[in-house]
Amino acid sequence: MNKVKLIAVLFAFTICGLTQASDFAAQLQAQGFNKQVRQRRGGITMDRIDLPFYGVKTDQGILIVTEGLRRPNGITFSIDSKQYHYEAHDNGEFGGELIAINEQGQKLILSKENTRGFFRLNKQIYALTGLAHLRMDQGRLYRLDESGKKPRLVSVTALAGSAVDIAIDSNRVYVLTRNDLEVLEFDQNKIRREMLIRDAPWYSVPANLALSGDQFIIGMHAGVVLASYGKERKYMNVEYFSK
Repeated sequence: MNKVKLIAVLFAFTICGLTQASDFAAQLQAQGFNKQVRQRRGGITMDRIDLPFYGVKTDQGILIVTEGLRRPNGITFSIDSKQYHYEAHDNGEFGGELIAINEQGQKLILSKENTRGFFRLNKQIYALTGLAHLRMDQGRLYRLDESGKKPRLVSVTALAGSAVDIAIDSNRVYVLTRNDLEVLEFDQNKIRREMLIRDAPWYSVPANLALSGDQFIIGMHAGVVLASYGKERKYMNVEYFSK
């Protein structure tokens, strides 16, 4: 098992009256990260390949940064229902599969697409599939339907790209792909999609996502991205920090 270096934040912020958003930028600077300026749109890491991956999590307004392998916060690679155990397999350009295993240990292949992982929302189980290879980057969201004799996948919506992590806030699912961040808003039988960030600093490198209020923290190779809604929520402020 690879050793993971855990970097604890040095201080917390006082909350008085109305709850104030934690100053994650200051917390990153206290850990030795500095704000960087992108010279071009898209990925910032091509000249920083010697730096490690920085994963992120939040705990009551405290930002925790882990140095090591990417670990998604919002998706899991296996999940259980009352009737089945589901497993996700992603083999890159060579394909993958989604497997359902019943109580007798019998296996049923539901899909031979690369399955990125699962999550729960409103008592439903959802599966994310996708492929990012060379210039190809595609993804899709499915719902697992167990109403029949056998489980099946029901297509819900296409995604901006192959998902690498998600964050859930009430009826909203924020989907982090290799290049973008989009939100899916579930409203009864309808889903509204909105792109929040394009040409992201984590372009084509591993990343994971944490959500704290209206602030998004993206851990990635070579640094951490902070994003928040701008004036009247019409755009996103995006800041990149690295060592």
